[in-house]
Amino acid sequence: MEADNSRRAWSLANLNSSFSSAVLVCLTTTLCYLAPTAENALIPSPPTIWPLWPGHALLVCILLMVRRRLWPILIVAGFVGFVLYDLHSGVPIPAIAWFIAANTVQVLIAALCLRSFFPGVPQLNSVKALGKYSFAVILAPFLAAFLSPPGISNDYWSGWRIAFLSDVLAFLTLAPAILGWVTSGPAWLRKSRAHHLEAATLIAVLALLGYITLVVSGRPAILFSLVPLLLWSALRFGPTGVSTSMLIIAFLAIYGAVHGRGPLTGPDALYNVTSLQLFLLFTVTPFMVLATLVAERNRTEEVVSTLNRRLIVAQEQERRRIARELHDDIGQRLALLICELENVDDSPVGVRVSELSRQASEIAAAIRSLSHELHSSRLEYLGLTAAMRGFCEEFGGQEKVEIDFKAHDVPTDLPKTISLSFFRVLQEGLRNAAKHSGVRHFEVRLWGTSHEMHLTLTDFGVGFDREAAMKSGGLGLISMEERLKLVNGTFSIRSQPKRGTVIEACVPVPPEAFP
Repeated sequence: MEADNSRRAWSLANLNSSFSSAVLVCLTTTLCYLAPTAENALIPSPPTIWPLWPGHALLVCILLMVRRRLWPILIVAGFVGFVLYDLHSGVPIPAIAWFIAANTVQVLIAALCLRSFFPGVPQLNSVKALGKYSFAVILAPFLAAFLSPPGISNDYWSGWRIAFLSDVLAFLTLAPAILGWVTSGPAWLRKSRAHHLEAATLIAVLALLGYITLVVSGRPAILFSLVPLLLWSALRFGPTGVSTSMLIIAFLAIYGAVHGRGPLTGPDALYNVTSLQLFLLFTVTPFMVLATLVAERNRTEEVVSTLNRRLIVAQEQERRRIARELHDDIGQRLALLICELENVDDSPVGVRVSELSRQASEIAAAIRSLSHELHSSRLEYLGLTAAMRGFCEEFGGQEKVEIDFKAHDVPTDLPKTISLSFFRVLQEGLRNAAKHSGVRHFEVRLWGTSHEMHLTLTDFGVGFDREAAMKSGGLGLISMEERLKLVNGTFSIRSQPKRGTVIEACVPVPPEAFP
C-alpha cells in the first residue's frame, strides 16, 4: 500500500491542464538535451561513440509516468532535444536521420512493452519483474541498433555493438535508478537518520575508491575492491541502491577510459568503449539480480510478519472474548450456585451439598484463574509489574513451584503493546520452565533503563538444545520471538544441557514513557 501511495504521489500521470502539459513538454525537451550534453563533457571526439547513451532511458522513464495519450507529443519533444544536441555537437544530417529512425523504434518498443508488463511505474523488486523488464530493455535496443550503425562507424557491426550496449547499459543503470527513486523516494526520506547516514557513507566511500580504482590506478586487479561496496549496496539498498552505485561507477569509468587513465584503456577509442561497456554490463547484471532476490525475500518476510501480527491480534481478541464470557457469564452463574448451596440447612443432605459447594468453589477459582490468564484485568488496570507479580503468585500456587519475582524502574506509562508482549513472554516462559526444566524454583527479573525494558526468566534445570526445540515444531519459542518482533524487541535464549536456561527479552521504549 505504501508503494502504491508513493507511485501516485510521484507520478506525472495526473497532469491534465494545458499549462501542465506544456511545462512537461518543455521539461522533456530540456532533459533530453541536457542529459547527453552532460555526458558529452566527459567524452572527446568523435561525438557519436558513446559508452552509455542516457537519452532513450530517460525518455522512456518519463513516458512510463504519464498517461499514454501524452506519449506522441512527449516523444516528439524528446526527439527535438536529441536533434538539438546532435546539431550542436556537429553530427552530420544523414547520421541524425538514422538516429531518429532508431530512436523511434527503441522508445516505442521499450515503452509499450513495459507499460503492458507493469500496471504502473515498474518496480524491480522480484525476479519475475526483473525478467520482464530485462526482456523489454534488451529487445528494444537490439532491434534499434540495426538502424544506428551508419551514423556511428564505418564498420557496421562495430557500430551495432556500440549502439546496442550503450542503450542496454543506460536501461540497466540510469532507468532503474530513476524509477526506483520515483516509487520509493518518499518512503526512503521517512527512514531513520542512521539509514540516511549509511547511504551517504556508502556513496562517499564508493566515489573515493572508484576514483582511485577507475581513474588513478592502472591495475585491473584492483577492480575487485569495488565488489564489497556493491554487495553492501545490493543487500542494504536493493535494486535502486545498485543502480545508483553503478551510475557513480559508470561516470568514473567513462571519465578514466576516455582520458586514457585507469585499467580500462586501450590502443583506440573503439577498443576503450567496448572494454568499458563489457565491464559495466558484467558488473551491473549479477548485482541487480542479487539485489532483486534480496528485495523479494525481504518482501516475503514482511508479508509473513504482517500475517503473524494479524494472527496475534486475532488471538488476543479471542482471548479477551473468552475471558469475558468466563467471567461475566459462567463465573457469575457459578457464584450464584455457590450462594444457593451454602444456604442449604446442615443435614445429611447438607453435608453432601457442602461438598458440592466446595467443588463448585474450586471450579469457580479455576475459571477465574483461566480468565485472568487469557486476559489479565490487572495488566489493563494496574500495570505490568502488578500483573506479572499476580501471575507469578497464582502460577506458583497452581503448579506448586517457587517463583522469585523482582522488578524495578518500570514506568507506569508503558505502551499496551509492550506490556502485553512482556506478559505473554512471561506466561509462555514459565509454562515451559515448569514443564521441562525439572526444577521447582525460578527467578523472574523485570527492569527499565533510560530507553529500554528488560525481562529475564532463569531456571537451573536440565536445559535444552534450542535448535532441536525449534525443529520439533513447538510454537512456544516461536510465539515469544514473534511477539517481541512486533514491538521491535529482541529475544534470546541461553541454555545448555544440565546447566539451566535463561530467557532474555529487550524492547525499546519511547522516552516519554519514563517519568
